[in-house]
Amino acid sequence: MTSLLADARLLGARSVTRSRRNPASIIGALVFPLLFFALFNIVMRRVMNNQGFDYVQLLPPTIITQAMIFAGMSSAYYVAADRLSGMTSRLRSLPVHRAAPIVGRAVGDVVRAAMSLAVVTVVAVLAGMRFESFVGAVGFIVLALGFAVVFSLGMGLIGYVASSPDAAVSIASIPYLPFLMLSSGFVPVENFPGWLQPFVRWQPITSVIDALRALIGDGSVSETLPVALAWLAGGAVVFSILGGRAFARSS
Repeated sequence: MTSLLADARLLGARSVTRSRRNPASIIGALVFPLLFFALFNIVMRRVMNNQGFDYVQLLPPTIITQAMIFAGMSSAYYVAADRLSGMTSRLRSLPVHRAAPIVGRAVGDVVRAAMSLAVVTVVAVLAGMRFESFVGAVGFIVLALGFAVVFSLGMGLIGYVASSPDAAVSIASIPYLPFLMLSSGFVPVENFPGWLQPFVRWQPITSVIDALRALIGDGSVSETLPVALAWLAGGAVVFSILGGRAFARSS
């Protein structure tokens, strides 16, 4: 564990440096969430408010979850690019913990995710979103960033198995729309067809969004947070193990 933390810290610093040298990715991490927030507020707010929902409370957790996804998707590209450049082979020749590269990459993604989280949260509060407690606000931040870490680990795994950086980006984009759109993010679960509701209700994106909403006062924390944490813990373990093995086998 000590070796993993030390190696991940060094590789995480490298990831942060690479992000700083690519201003476009940082600008995208800030602009796209705000754009989605504005568009969905314009299109859906009146409709959802007419159904009895306070959309200014419902929407921000969804946009923040989406922002965490955007932040993590870059891992697929950068990990695949490291394989193509020979960096992965170089790391394999060094006494580096095999899970450190994928964990270190996640550190760089979390920095961008934190920037997105801060900007969207400030804008959402200005638009009317309110936290019911300080503890809920802290839990909200921790859960959002925890989701960013786990998602980044999954994207890093894709980077190790994809044939090229472009292929990694294409594969990473596949689960994004189905899981986000087939969730409680933009409309309630009850608005989906009955046969689809069990999937929508229990899939990981819905679990995270519902827990984030509960932490700002819209829902039961005791019912939603354990489910979200179980998904994140399971994902972190699985993606770290599989990512480490993929790193050991990659060329």
